[in-house]
Amino acid sequence: MKIRFILLLLVILVITGCNQDILQGGELLYKNPEKLEGSWQQNKYPEDAQFILITKDNLFNLQAELRGIKGLSFKNQLGIYVSLGEQATGGYGIKVKQIRKQDDKLVVVVKAVAPADTAIVTQVITHPYDIVKVPLTEVDGIKKVIFVSEEGKKLIEKQL
Repeated sequence: MKIRFILLLLVILVITGCNQDILQGGELLYKNPEKLEGSWQQNKYPEDAQFILITKDNLFNLQAELRGIKGLSFKNQLGIYVSLGEQATGGYGIKVKQIRKQDDKLVVVVKAVAPADTAIVTQVITHPYDIVKVPLTEVDGIKKVIFVSEEGKKLIEKQL
Protein backbone atom coordinates (compact mmCIF):
# COMPACT_ATOMS: atom_id res chain seq x y z
CA MET A 1 0.00 0.00 0.00
CA LYS A 2 2.81 2.41 0.89
CA ILE A 3 4.60 1.60 -2.36
CA ARG A 4 1.49 2.44 -4.41
CA PHE A 5 1.09 5.73 -2.56
CA ILE A 6 4.74 6.63 -3.11
CA LEU A 7 4.54 5.73 -6.81
CA LEU A 8 1.37 7.83 -7.21
CA LEU A 9 3.01 10.76 -5.46
CA LEU A 10 6.10 10.40 -7.66
CA VAL A 11 3.99 10.39 -10.84
CA ILE A 12 2.14 13.53 -9.70
CA LEU A 13 5.42 15.30 -8.96
CA VAL A 14 6.90 14.33 -12.34
CA ILE A 15 3.80 15.53 -14.23
CA THR A 16 3.69 18.80 -12.29
CA GLY A 17 7.41 19.34 -12.81
CA CYS A 18 7.08 18.77 -16.57
CA ASN A 19 4.28 21.33 -16.81
CA GLN A 20 6.30 23.94 -14.93
CA ASP A 21 9.33 23.33 -17.18
CA ILE A 22 7.32 24.05 -20.32
CA LEU A 23 5.86 27.21 -18.73
CA GLN A 24 9.09 28.56 -17.24
CA GLY A 25 11.96 27.17 -19.33
CA GLY A 26 13.70 28.75 -22.27
CA GLU A 27 14.08 32.34 -23.43
CA LEU A 28 11.05 34.62 -23.00
CA LEU A 29 10.25 36.25 -26.38
CA TYR A 30 6.86 37.79 -25.56
CA LYS A 31 4.82 38.55 -22.45
CA ASN A 32 1.35 40.05 -22.53
CA PRO A 33 0.95 42.78 -19.90
CA GLU A 34 -2.86 42.80 -20.17
CA LYS A 35 -5.06 41.19 -17.56
CA LEU A 36 -7.71 38.75 -18.71
CA GLU A 37 -10.14 38.54 -15.81
CA GLY A 38 -12.10 35.41 -15.07
CA SER A 39 -11.39 31.74 -15.54
CA TRP A 40 -12.08 29.08 -18.11
CA GLN A 41 -15.19 27.23 -16.97
CA GLN A 42 -14.71 24.17 -19.15
CA ASN A 43 -12.38 21.19 -19.03
CA LYS A 44 -11.19 21.56 -22.62
CA TYR A 45 -11.09 24.16 -25.35
CA PRO A 46 -13.96 24.20 -27.88
CA GLU A 47 -13.60 22.02 -30.97
CA ASP A 48 -13.54 25.09 -33.21
CA ALA A 49 -10.75 26.77 -31.19
CA GLN A 50 -7.87 27.62 -33.50
CA PHE A 51 -4.13 27.86 -32.94
CA ILE A 52 -2.50 29.01 -36.18
CA LEU A 53 0.96 30.10 -37.26
CA ILE A 54 0.72 32.87 -39.87
CA THR A 55 3.59 33.11 -42.33
CA LYS A 56 4.03 35.05 -45.55
CA ASP A 57 3.31 31.77 -47.39
CA ASN A 58 -0.15 31.20 -45.91
CA LEU A 59 -1.25 34.79 -45.14
CA PHE A 60 -3.14 35.28 -48.40
CA ASN A 61 -5.24 32.12 -47.94
CA LEU A 62 -5.94 32.86 -44.28
CA GLN A 63 -7.05 36.47 -44.83
CA ALA A 64 -10.35 35.35 -46.33
CA GLU A 65 -10.84 32.72 -43.63
CA LEU A 66 -9.88 34.24 -40.27
CA ARG A 67 -11.35 37.23 -38.46
CA GLY A 68 -8.96 40.03 -37.62
CA ILE A 69 -6.05 39.36 -39.98
CA LYS A 70 -7.20 41.12 -43.14
CA GLY A 71 -4.63 43.71 -44.13
CA LEU A 72 -1.84 42.44 -41.89
CA SER A 73 1.63 42.09 -43.36
CA PHE A 74 4.15 39.57 -42.08
CA LYS A 75 7.17 40.20 -44.30
CA ASN A 76 9.66 39.76 -41.46
CA GLN A 77 7.38 38.31 -38.81
CA LEU A 78 5.63 35.13 -37.77
CA GLY A 79 2.03 35.63 -36.71
CA ILE A 80 0.47 33.58 -33.95
CA TYR A 81 -3.33 33.46 -34.01
CA VAL A 82 -5.47 31.95 -31.25
CA SER A 83 -9.24 31.82 -31.28
CA LEU A 84 -12.09 30.30 -29.29
CA GLY A 85 -14.20 30.03 -32.43
CA GLU A 86 -17.81 31.12 -32.41
CA GLN A 87 -19.39 31.70 -28.99
CA ALA A 88 -23.11 32.24 -28.35
CA THR A 89 -22.66 35.25 -26.02
CA GLY A 90 -20.19 37.87 -24.88
CA GLY A 91 -17.92 37.34 -21.89
CA TYR A 92 -15.48 34.96 -23.58
CA GLY A 93 -11.87 35.91 -24.23
CA ILE A 94 -8.51 34.46 -25.18
CA LYS A 95 -5.03 35.97 -25.04
CA VAL A 96 -1.49 34.88 -25.83
CA LYS A 97 0.14 35.40 -22.42
CA GLN A 98 3.74 34.39 -23.18
CA ILE A 99 5.93 33.03 -25.93
CA ARG A 100 9.09 31.16 -24.91
CA LYS A 101 11.90 29.79 -27.06
CA GLN A 102 13.21 26.45 -25.80
CA ASP A 103 15.92 24.98 -28.04
CA ASP A 104 14.13 24.19 -31.35
CA LYS A 105 10.63 24.67 -29.83
CA LEU A 106 8.42 27.71 -29.40
CA VAL A 107 6.03 27.46 -26.42
CA VAL A 108 2.95 29.68 -26.71
CA VAL A 109 1.09 30.09 -23.41
CA VAL A 110 -2.57 31.05 -23.80
CA LYS A 111 -5.30 31.99 -21.35
CA ALA A 112 -9.00 31.69 -22.10
CA VAL A 113 -11.91 32.95 -20.02
CA ALA A 114 -15.61 32.25 -20.07
CA PRO A 115 -18.41 34.11 -18.31
CA ALA A 116 -19.59 32.78 -14.97
CA ASP A 117 -22.94 31.01 -15.03
CA THR A 118 -24.52 33.98 -13.22
CA ALA A 119 -22.84 36.69 -15.33
CA ILE A 120 -24.93 39.12 -17.34
CA VAL A 121 -23.49 39.10 -20.86
CA THR A 122 -24.39 40.48 -24.26
CA GLN A 123 -26.68 38.20 -26.25
CA VAL A 124 -24.70 38.32 -29.47
CA ILE A 125 -22.48 35.83 -31.25
CA THR A 126 -18.81 36.60 -30.62
CA HIS A 127 -15.52 35.32 -32.05
CA PRO A 128 -12.81 35.92 -29.42
CA TYR A 129 -9.26 35.88 -30.79
CA ASP A 130 -5.78 37.30 -30.29
CA ILE A 131 -2.88 37.84 -32.72
CA VAL A 132 0.77 38.29 -31.77
CA LYS A 133 3.64 39.02 -34.16
CA VAL A 134 7.15 37.69 -33.48
CA PRO A 135 10.20 38.77 -35.54
CA LEU A 136 11.44 35.94 -37.78
CA THR A 137 14.95 36.49 -36.43
CA GLU A 138 13.68 35.40 -32.99
CA VAL A 139 12.23 32.12 -34.31
CA ASP A 140 15.17 31.10 -36.50
CA GLY A 141 15.79 27.37 -36.04
CA ILE A 142 12.34 26.69 -34.57
CA LYS A 143 10.91 23.40 -35.79
CA LYS A 144 7.92 22.93 -33.50
CA VAL A 145 5.37 25.21 -31.82
CA ILE A 146 3.53 23.96 -28.73
CA PHE A 147 0.40 25.73 -27.53
CA VAL A 148 -0.26 25.26 -23.80
CA SER A 149 -2.83 26.63 -21.36
CA GLU A 150 -1.72 28.90 -18.56
CA GLU A 151 -1.97 25.87 -16.26
CA GLY A 152 0.57 23.98 -18.42
CA LYS A 153 -1.84 21.66 -20.24
CA LYS A 154 -0.67 20.93 -23.80
CA LEU A 155 -3.40 22.02 -26.23
CA ILE A 156 -1.88 21.35 -29.63
CA GLU A 157 1.50 20.99 -31.32
CA LYS A 158 2.35 22.32 -34.79
CA GLN A 159 5.37 21.87 -37.03
CA LEU A 160 6.89 25.06 -38.41
